[in-house]
Amino acid sequence: MLQRFFSGRGFYLGDMFEQAAGRHGGVTVALDKPLDVAPSAGTGHTYRTIADLVEALAAQLWAAGVRPTERVTLYKSDNFDLALLTCALSRIGAVPALLSPTLDGTVVVELLRRLDRPWLITDAAKLAGPLQGPALTGLTRQWQRNLQARLDALWSRFGTLRDG
Repeated sequence: MLQRFFSGRGFYLGDMFEQAAGRHGGVTVALDKPLDVAPSAGTGHTYRTIADLVEALAAQLWAAGVRPTERVTLYKSDNFDLALLTCALSRIGAVPALLSPTLDGTVVVELLRRLDRPWLITDAAKLAGPLQGPALTGLTRQWQRNLQARLDALWSRFGTLRDG
């Protein structure tokens, strides 16, 4: 998607799972709970299926309009998909800004203000909890209420890769 700016040196988050899949594609990865971004995918994965999911997430984020150098705040319940979303954002050249899931809404609003209208990826638990009171209008580029459903639908198209 994005032309590489590196000369093959260093650690690049966007390719981390793809490189792992290239070396150890069939190695089992057992999660303690399903991914929020793809709950129907279950808890049993391989490096290959995780790499495919990172690619699918990157494509979905690109389709949503996220572009290189844009800041994207991740403030959602703690789960392994935070790492996958971070890698997907890095893969398309966006700048992930991870906020601790334990922050309260007023702190999150102030950090969003300081990030100067970033994209916001959050979940229903944060919208119904810490983000319920604060006004988010004008603080973010887009408020993705249905991201989980959209990503789960996208994952279902890639589900056959889980068996391969």
